[in-house]
Amino acid sequence: MLHGNMKWSKSEKEAARSLFDLARQRDYRRLMESIKDFPLEAGEDIWKLREFLNMKAKEFDRKYDYRYSRLPKLFAEYLDEGLLHKEELEGLGEEKVAYITEIVDYIQGIKNLGEEV
Repeated sequence: MLHGNMKWSKSEKEAARSLFDLARQRDYRRLMESIKDFPLEAGEDIWKLREFLNMKAKEFDRKYDYRYSRLPKLFAEYLDEGLLHKEELEGLGEEKVAYITEIVDYIQGIKNLGEEV
């Protein structure tokens, strides 16, 4: 099966939307926490904060693009970043969870290669 052509049942679509929203909310919380720690000691620091938020906005635009063809890769990224946990994927069906898990393993394998160099 071509993974880009996965079929999503109604219940899987509902579960996917909930997971997507959950990961985004957790990511927003992380961002808000990081902003609290942002050093604002001089006037110029405001522009550094703006630059940081612009960078984060671009990252969020990429990370939270709700298209079914992209969801398995995004869910793998969310798992890798700790924004989702594997047991939360239950509603997606075995085939999708297996594919997402393969992607996570691949991501972690690449990270491990980078650490060895």
